[in-house]
Amino acid sequence: MPEERLTRNDKREAAREQARLAREKQKRQESLRRWLIPTGVTVVVLAIVAIVVLVVSTSAPAPQTAEGPKNMISDGILFTGSGGTITPTATGAIKAKGTPTPTVQKNDGLAHIVSYVDFACPVCQTFEAANSAQIQQMVAQGQATLELHPIAILDRSSLGARYSSRANNAGACVANFAPDSFLAVMGEMYKKQPAEQTTGLTNSQILGIVHTAGLRNADVDKCINGESFKSWVAAATQRALSGPLPNTSVAAVQGTPTILVNGQQYKGAFDDPAAFAGFVQQVLGS
Repeated sequence: MPEERLTRNDKREAAREQARLAREKQKRQESLRRWLIPTGVTVVVLAIVAIVVLVVSTSAPAPQTAEGPKNMISDGILFTGSGGTITPTATGAIKAKGTPTPTVQKNDGLAHIVSYVDFACPVCQTFEAANSAQIQQMVAQGQATLELHPIAILDRSSLGARYSSRANNAGACVANFAPDSFLAVMGEMYKKQPAEQTTGLTNSQILGIVHTAGLRNADVDKCINGESFKSWVAAATQRALSGPLPNTSVAAVQGTPTILVNGQQYKGAFDDPAAFAGFVQQVLGS
């Protein structure tokens, strides 16, 4: 009988131990659930925060700089060509408080075309529409070089919105980050040019034009939104208006477009491609 009583006690103890273990297991599960619920919420919150930070970091405007844009060491972007291909010339940037390095024009039989333009200028738009195709063809065939100087002289025509400065800053941004797209963007900017005596286009609308031209570049977008080259646009404009203009006897820019071929200023009709082609031939033959 004692053995029988001991077995019963063992069973009772075993039952008590199983009950204790079950209670502890339940407590651990409840504790885990209490930890997992806020932790899951925290993970979701952290994921949302990470997404917000990523969006903000990729869309935030770039800071303004006292330096000029890369590939515009002369205050202009230079294009050369051969075999049907046009290539922008890579250069450094004008340092803060620095001065431009003029392009050296060789007496090599080429037409060295230099244009001082304002993306807000209707006459520049007229010249571009009439002459860009033949100029780019000459460059692509190695018969000419093209140096474009965007300057902002028409802020007065945008009712305080500074469209001229912002548009030409966009040109500087493209030259700095995506120079191969400069000509395409410039052409699209002229096609979508707003009328004078309006507020012009917003930065968002300028970005839309840049994207339409086939350029999608996060650095360019930030640069345009932040007007990164605001100081350079103002300085380059003042240099063009004050002169002297390199490689020419023309003292300074009096208006846009100012078109020079081997140092001689074109004064013919801006909407007449035959007249401009004749001028180029005249300069080359002189």
